[in-house]
Amino acid sequence: MRKKIVNSLITATVIGSMLTGMAVPCFAGGKKDGGNSITVLVESGSPAEALANNTAADFEKETGCKVVVDAVAYTGMYDKLSTEIKAGQTAHDVACMDFVWLAAFADAIEPITDADTSDFLPTLEESGTIDGNLLGYPMWVNAKILIYRKDLIPEDKVPKTWDEYKALAKEMKTDDMYGTTVFGSGSDAVCSFLDFACQAGADGLVYDKDGNVNITDQPYVDALDFMVEMANEDCTPSDSLATASTESQELFNNGKVAMQLNWSHQYPAAVEALGADKVGCAPMIAGSAGVGATTGPWYECVMKNSENKDMALKYVEYMYDHNADYMNGTLKIAGRTSVYEEAGKEAGNEHTTAVLDTLNEKQSQPRPMISTWSQVEQVLTGVVESCLGGADVKETLESAKEEIEAIGK
Repeated sequence: MRKKIVNSLITATVIGSMLTGMAVPCFAGGKKDGGNSITVLVESGSPAEALANNTAADFEKETGCKVVVDAVAYTGMYDKLSTEIKAGQTAHDVACMDFVWLAAFADAIEPITDADTSDFLPTLEESGTIDGNLLGYPMWVNAKILIYRKDLIPEDKVPKTWDEYKALAKEMKTDDMYGTTVFGSGSDAVCSFLDFACQAGADGLVYDKDGNVNITDQPYVDALDFMVEMANEDCTPSDSLATASTESQELFNNGKVAMQLNWSHQYPAAVEALGADKVGCAPMIAGSAGVGATTGPWYECVMKNSENKDMALKYVEYMYDHNADYMNGTLKIAGRTSVYEEAGKEAGNEHTTAVLDTLNEKQSQPRPMISTWSQVEQVLTGVVESCLGGADVKETLESAKEEIEAIGK
């Protein structure tokens, strides 16, 4: 994957232009082309790039404004935005941002006012809002769900709790198949850790409501204990420190794993690989506090220094109105409740219902909105790796708390 993504309708001006068939001129200040264009930053190879390119001609037809799509690899997007913001440049009017970047760039993003957020998926308004300002329209959200071999696991045995999950993983272990996997590598490991902390009762992830680092609280201890326990069982691969979403999915698609807690977009991919008769999905499992998960949303944001802010705003509203088109992409994830509800009626999209059920649970929550998240995440990655490697859980969390406090927010 939390309540931070925005939902809204096309503005009256754009609707009027659609009804009359007349283009709305794209006025701007100071652009070399006279102002009738906007530049949109997207991740290369992502659903955002595909949809931006697919809708550019229609948007220009409706508004008279050309859309220039700048596609950059994920690893370079943050640096590119950071560099141009510090230089006071206006290279991009709109940027498609990973939620974890919003806090770092909040001062450079134009807040969205009067947005209708009633159709945002649960947690997305919260995760897109800083200091009361909504910073963008949600593009999509991802969260982990249970993906399992339904040809091997009957519906009445699909696990709903930690205990059921552990017991079934042991039962499904054979000489040729593991019961499940444990994510011990990179950011996927951190998200799994925080998923389990949500389920164990964490109230605010990493920081409590007063801004104090809370990772030494019992839910985090319970979460790590559960991960370590599962990693040490012979029903999971021994190389958990090298396992993340991609590796787990590869094992599952090759018939080497009976079930996994993986990002929801891996469900359609598994169905394609194995067939609909062999793959099922369900909401996230529950710990002592219930079902819960962290989220991985992306937002479409208007940059404050844009010379064509009005048209940039029309564009992000337009793209939000076309949010259902994301379901036509390979990942089949979106950002609106109505889109997920409608998609869930079609075979092959069962993951959307599982995500909705998971996000509607009170323990589902976003990661902290802090500008130093990348540094904090590095600390948390080390926590998971150390504990899976045999370090004492409580001592590791105590040390990590000091490191995070030193980093600040």
